[in-house]
Amino acid sequence: MSAGVPECNIPSIEPLVMNELISEQSVGLSLTANNVKTYGCSSYTVTSLKVNMDEQTYEFDTEFPLLSIEAQYNVSGKLLMMPVNGAGPLYANLTNCKSKTMLKGELYDRDGETYLRYKDLSLHIQIGGGSIKIENLFRGDKFISDIVHESLNKNLNAFLVELMPAVERALASTFLEVGNKIVHPYTYKQLFPY
Repeated sequence: MSAGVPECNIPSIEPLVMNELISEQSVGLSLTANNVKTYGCSSYTVTSLKVNMDEQTYEFDTEFPLLSIEAQYNVSGKLLMMPVNGAGPLYANLTNCKSKTMLKGELYDRDGETYLRYKDLSLHIQIGGGSIKIENLFRGDKFISDIVHESLNKNLNAFLVELMPAVERALASTFLEVGNKIVHPYTYKQLFPY
């Protein structure tokens, strides 16, 4: 899966690229990340899978031992009760990541044949640990930046709780689009010839 399968509309997931990720202002912080590249997505393990063909629901759990993220960010607001207004590179290493995904599909008729399309995808991500580095957070003030990074990394889960809804929405949208591109050319019987 890391290289993808272009002839089946399956893109490469190494790295997984998202053009933009926006975290709405929550707890006084607004963050936009562009050109988000996530490495390690191809090293996943599916730990649980439940499929209901009658309802067209697919539930699965996955684990990722290490995800490395690179992005360009723009942030304004307050972080750890300190005013921030910065832009630049962001790097993160996240370990022991787990996701729970629910995919809902529906069957429809096209040219007298039955096809499958996915209409909803939701996921929840849990991060085991990791570290984050946000360059130019305080416009080059290394002393304040070092203090904030130390505190941020000690309290990484609390920081990520604020960002995860935006990350989950962006990933869900990306995966839903990719899933539909994959199944679109094939009839339901071609996908599931049982």
